[in-house]
Amino acid sequence: MTNSNPSMRTGDAHRKRLVRLCAVAAPAAGITTGLFFAMQNLIAGDQIQAPDLIIYEVSPYVEQEAPEKPIPPIIRPTRPEPISPPPSPPKLVTSIEAPDVPAQSYSGAAPADYGEAILDGMRPKGIGAVIDRTLQPISPPVLTYPRDAARQGLESDCDVHLRVSPRGDPYDVYAECDHPAFEKEAKRSIEKVRFAPQIRQGLPVTVTGVVYPLEFRLKQ
Repeated sequence: MTNSNPSMRTGDAHRKRLVRLCAVAAPAAGITTGLFFAMQNLIAGDQIQAPDLIIYEVSPYVEQEAPEKPIPPIIRPTRPEPISPPPSPPKLVTSIEAPDVPAQSYSGAAPADYGEAILDGMRPKGIGAVIDRTLQPISPPVLTYPRDAARQGLESDCDVHLRVSPRGDPYDVYAECDHPAFEKEAKRSIEKVRFAPQIRQGLPVTVTGVVYPLEFRLKQ
């Protein structure tokens, strides 16, 4: 059995620790010293020159105010000059004369007269007068003076040609006037006229070749 002294073992451990410390510290101290001298050589003042400084001119930033919008001038509308009304046209006063139309006439024999009433049973039936009647307008035409013709002071005579049916209706109407401005109105007025038809031997017939005269006159 081997006996060992604890104090001896402790001393050996201290020595080994010291030897290891010296083995590590010696190289580290050398390296540190070398780095120290190297740094001194690098930062020597006679070997380093400061670079030239570049100076930039920068204008100060100032926030600009937004420009104010100009206020447009107030333009007041000018009042237009009063316009005088156009002169009124002359008063239209027409003088329409009724055309010369033959008066209504009848022809034929008077009904037979058999005297006293006792002869009524002997009176033949169906006997009557044969009546002939010429064409007659029931009412005169209503004329309207053309406005353009009145402004120009025009007057005219017209012959309106037409035919009349057995019912008294005019058709195939056309007008011939001294001035063409009156033809339309002359035709229109005669188309509105109604006639009592012409009767021949008791029957209404168609009448052709009718000429209805009209006059357009401005009253002086």
